[in-house]
Amino acid sequence: MAVYGFLLHDPKFSKSRGNSEDKVVIWACRFYNAEGNDKYSCARAKAVAMRVHQEYSVSKCELHLEDKKGLLKQSGATSSEEQGIFRLKKGKLFSKPKSVIWIQKSEALCTLICEEEANILLAASQLKLLMNAIIEQFGAESFRSAKWINQRPEELYMLLDRLLPCGHLQFLTETDIKKEVSELAASLQKGMK
Repeated sequence: MAVYGFLLHDPKFSKSRGNSEDKVVIWACRFYNAEGNDKYSCARAKAVAMRVHQEYSVSKCELHLEDKKGLLKQSGATSSEEQGIFRLKKGKLFSKPKSVIWIQKSEALCTLICEEEANILLAASQLKLLMNAIIEQFGAESFRSAKWINQRPEELYMLLDRLLPCGHLQFLTETDIKKEVSELAASLQKGMK
């Protein structure tokens, strides 16, 4: 299993009522193993999302930044899409080190948490294709707010199940993604009849 978890979250912090502390807003979250789904799953998701927010904030200030591990963090050529990669150390929330790949598009951050030995380039490519599949399934405005997830959460999780079955990375092309999305749409239509 190469993918440990998936997060879809807001790139902006929200303030909770009566509290000046910044709060991360997670729209969707899925972990693919027993450790990810234990009693610390919410804390784990928030910790990863907070770190992604920190990395995203740095990427807005600098186009290229090399971290201590020598990985190059890149920003997209346009301001509408940025991406980054970083590592998480073994600790209280993770029994083994993890690699985290994130992409910011429109008003959403999409994050894959992968096992340390995962193919990072394949994961980054898969994450971009997954984001394109979400746009194809839910429309061009789908990354503007969490409203579409609240209305159709099962569709997002069905899409994740098709594109990341049991958390396994697959080599998929744009054509494969379009086929999976159209098959999902057909099965949803069949289920509505």
